[in-house]
Amino acid sequence: MKRFAIPGLAVALSACHLFAPPPAPAAVAPSPLPAPKVTSGQLDPRALLGDLPARAGRLGAGVPSMITADEATEGDWIGAFVEVPKDACVLTYARASATVDDVDMALYADDGAQLGVDEGRDVHPTVMLCPPHPDRVYVAAHVVDGEGFVVVAAQLVPADKAAVLGRTLGARGAIDEGPRAPEVMPGLDDTVRAHRQALGGQWETFKRVLVSADSRVPTYVSLPIEPDECVDAIIVPDDDVSLLDVEALDGDGRVVARAREGGGQRTLTVCSPAPMTGTLALRPHAGRGRAAVVLARARGEVARDLAARPDIAWVAATQPLDAARRARDTMLAKGGYGAPVATTTGALVLGRRLAVPLDLKSLGGACGRIDVVAGAPLGLVDARVWDDAGALLADEEGSSSLALFVCSRGTARLELETRGRPGPFAVTVRPERWKDAAFGAHVLAASRLMSRAAAGPDRLLEGKQAAARVVTLDAAHAVSWNETLAPGKCAHVTVGVEGEGAGVDLRVFDAADDSDIDRGEAAFATSVRACATADAARGVRFEVRASAGRVDAVIGEQSTGKDQTP
Repeated sequence: MKRFAIPGLAVALSACHLFAPPPAPAAVAPSPLPAPKVTSGQLDPRALLGDLPARAGRLGAGVPSMITADEATEGDWIGAFVEVPKDACVLTYARASATVDDVDMALYADDGAQLGVDEGRDVHPTVMLCPPHPDRVYVAAHVVDGEGFVVVAAQLVPADKAAVLGRTLGARGAIDEGPRAPEVMPGLDDTVRAHRQALGGQWETFKRVLVSADSRVPTYVSLPIEPDECVDAIIVPDDDVSLLDVEALDGDGRVVARAREGGGQRTLTVCSPAPMTGTLALRPHAGRGRAAVVLARARGEVARDLAARPDIAWVAATQPLDAARRARDTMLAKGGYGAPVATTTGALVLGRRLAVPLDLKSLGGACGRIDVVAGAPLGLVDARVWDDAGALLADEEGSSSLALFVCSRGTARLELETRGRPGPFAVTVRPERWKDAAFGAHVLAASRLMSRAAAGPDRLLEGKQAAARVVTLDAAHAVSWNETLAPGKCAHVTVGVEGEGAGVDLRVFDAADDSDIDRGEAAFATSVRACATADAARGVRFEVRASAGRVDAVIGEQSTGKDQTP
């Protein structure tokens, strides 16, 4: 039995070996992936525009032009100039990739004035610009949030199809065919007339337009201002818009004036010592409708006649202080003034008022002319002169340099403050050439008279001065007198007031037919002017009264040739 047991065991072991797993094969290294294929070319940004250009084309727009396309990150601006025919509108739009969450669009003139904008929280800004417009505009897109590819494009649109196309595509600034005459707004003339009478001064209307007003986007109206000129704007919205915001912007886009808040009509008055290519921006809080815009201009001196204080679009001094002083001294010497009897220099900083002591006894009994000369970059200076008892003797505000007239005989202090930019200044004191005993009776009224009578940015008192006189005015009685003007001569009469009453109303009439020649009404000082023809004398009648209450007044008169501007 044992001999057979061993072979059986061998067979069993052999069978086990037959069913054992085979040995693992040797590892084989994987073959490397092939190199990626590279095809030259660029992204086609037109794909981001979708069917918008085709839709605009079906509605009457021209062939689309891609203005620019580029990768942009948050805060980036991309854009280019687009030429636009004078009689055509232009449809502009920007589109962005999915990684951009908000894109704005703006259109600008060459001088930087904003012509149109879409600031909605989206990635499909669209703006329509219609005549009147510049020959070319700068179209720009601004990535507000996100990062990705942005494309900007434009299509010309016939003016008669712009309204329908703009509404269909949701374009900003496309409510109607553009600005037009506002005769369709009832009662506009009465509203303007009442405003001008309440404001005071002599105004010449130079623009009347009816524009769109949309709460989604500002509407812009050009606001040009010549040197030493004031422009008054009255904006009357229709019933479809409410709470209209109105701002005046200078050529750099800086806000220089805002209309006061409230319902109904809005008004603002802007004066500038330098030329300004400004813009009026209108935007209601709610609704879409129209607004009538009426602009009128007046000489800069009208600012001293107004019932309300105007806003001043100031410009900082551009010359170094030494150069500005030499220029002012040269100008005053040509105007007949002597060398200053006192000079003080210093520097103004924002938020701090600086006091300069004045000894007016050195003027020898004459009134004093105090010039405050600004050196770069000082801008928007406020000046006030007080006596030792705290009484106001003179006050003035200037864009950079200014002049005050003070008729006190003792010591005083000049307080200076900048409300624009800090910088150096110089103060010079000279005897004033216009001398009159009446000026000492009411010092503040005399100062206001001379400040109002001083002409132009250089603040010079021109012509031949007649004797001044002091009167007491009230609202119930008028003080009047007659004069005969020699051929070729003009009379420039100025009144300055002080006291508990309010305002002064000065008028001049033609003695022959009692017709109005000129009228001025203001809070503290005003003036009127009458001239005779070159070949005949002219009789005139002057009449002055207080607007309310009682005031003490000083009346002065300057006589000039007709070709001179007082």
